[in-house]
Formats: sequence, C-alpha cells, structure tokens
Amino acid sequence: MVLAGLLLLLCVGCGGDDERLAVYHLEAAIGSPGEDGQLRCGPPQAVCPGIVEQPPPRAFRYPLLEAPALTDGDVDRSSAHRAEAETGESVVLVRLTPRGRGAFARLTKVVARVGERDQAWHHLAVVVGDEIVAFPEVDFDVYPNGIVDAPHIRIATSTEADARRLARRVRGE
Repeated sequence: MVLAGLLLLLCVGCGGDDERLAVYHLEAAIGSPGEDGQLRCGPPQAVCPGIVEQPPPRAFRYPLLEAPALTDGDVDRSSAHRAEAETGESVVLVRLTPRGRGAFARLTKVVARVGERDQAWHHLAVVVGDEIVAFPEVDFDVYPNGIVDAPHIRIATSTEADARRLARRVRGE
C-alpha cells in the first residue's frame, strides 16, 4: 500500500466544485504558519503542520515557496474513493497516472534523502483546493529511496464520514 507505515491525520473541511489536488515537499515548498499565505489549515482539522496546540485554535495561512511536485495531471481524480486500511482506519485512495507514479517516486525519494540528511522525518503536504488536508512523514529508514511505483496515494482520515467527504471533494463533487 502506498504510504504504508506513514501516519496521516486528517479532518475534512467544506467541499467545492473545482478544487485542485496537489502534493508538495512540506519542509521545502511550504513556509511557516502565520497570517498570510496561499494555503490554509485550521478547524475543523485536528492537526496542522507547525502548530503545537492541537487541535489548532484557529485557521493558519502558509506561504507557497515552490511549485507542487504532483498536480491534477498526475492523479485520476475520478478514482478517489473511501477504503479501509489493514488497520481498520478509513482512507481515501486516489490512483496515480503513469506520469504521477514517476513524480511521486521522485518526490518521496527527495523527501526521504533530505530527511536522512537532516536526521528528521520530512513530510509530504497533500492539498485540496487551498487546504492542507494531510501531511504524512516519509520515514527515511523504511523508504530510503522513496516509494517506488506506487499505484495510488493513500490519505488516512479521522472517520468514515471524513473519508467520504474528502473523496467527493477530490472528485470535484
């Protein structure tokens, strides 16, 4: 399974008709939380990157420093659906295109190698619309060369209802 062993926390906010999906290297492509920025995270999210107080007391904004490593062209948004992981948790699966598989492998390799260099796990940031919906770490000990030939992105959610809402958002419903 894609992102197996990675911990994801997610709570889904409100949906939208034309929300794009993008994946970034969190530590390299997204700045520190503050008052300004193109991305947001906050209630109803249970956890936000760089925020110590959980759940976050308010919405935070994050500036974009780099372009996303994966975009809508790298995934099949219509494939987004709720599934159940081996652990019993609800997840959303989004199929990667052939180009997306290569982009995901390159991204996770960079994230793992930079994390190893820094001796700290680095993270992906999964963004739907302008909201950071998940930020899984990539364990450089488990995935020293990244996650190769992944068929899909797997996003863990807090509840089955959250997974259904997120899948609808990704599909653009």
